[in-house]
Amino acid sequence: MTAGVTPVPADDRLVALLDRRHRDRVEVADRGYLDTLIDGSPPVHTVSQRLMRTRFYSAGYQLLRPLGFRVASGLKAPGRDGDRMQVADWMRLRADSTVLDIGCGPGNFTGWFGGRVTRGLAVGVDASEPMLRRAVADNSGPTTAYLRGDAENLPFADEVADAVSCLAALYLINRPFQAISEMARVLKPGGRIVLLTTLRPGGVRGGLSGSVLGVATGMRWFDRAEITDYVSELGFVDVIQRVEGVAQTVVATKQ
Repeated sequence: MTAGVTPVPADDRLVALLDRRHRDRVEVADRGYLDTLIDGSPPVHTVSQRLMRTRFYSAGYQLLRPLGFRVASGLKAPGRDGDRMQVADWMRLRADSTVLDIGCGPGNFTGWFGGRVTRGLAVGVDASEPMLRRAVADNSGPTTAYLRGDAENLPFADEVADAVSCLAALYLINRPFQAISEMARVLKPGGRIVLLTTLRPGGVRGGLSGSVLGVATGMRWFDRAEITDYVSELGFVDVIQRVEGVAQTVVATKQ
């Protein structure tokens, strides 16, 4: 950083990324995050979605949800820091990158990204107030900011991000493909997207196990080709899919 230059606060830099309509209406919550959902949150339809917005679940999320997802997917990764480093490598983060973490929960990845983009900005976006309060308390930093927003209607201007992630959250969004379209819109050409989500057992639509899991968990279970085909239709290239257990990670570059 240049000597004698006062750094711009992370929240002010976040506001500069918003589209004009949201920039004029954004509010600062008393718990330290910015709020663009002053007229109300996206609707919830499942028990899993309701849990995400409770104080109790946000308190146990950092231990229980990553552990449960790891067991279900059969991952053999070396742990949380190893997972974060892998995602950062996929996103090709630089010190001056702007990265948006959609469905950030308590900021486990967002805060770590903030430590990597020392001259950039890591923004965590979530609709859950308890999750964002936990994120601000546990995963804040000088290059990290949090925003309450709708993944299906992201409040950002076009092409503001160098990288976008949505990690273990897409399956809880009401219209996940609309959310992916929004992530594509806010990503700069040449930017990278990383999506970690569910994979329907057997990998194809119509299996009984996938239907039962959907009812039991309240989560969307994606076919093996659904997400890769969709990002390709949006014009992404260099599409990579990694499958482990009932989890899939899709990485792609925006043209």
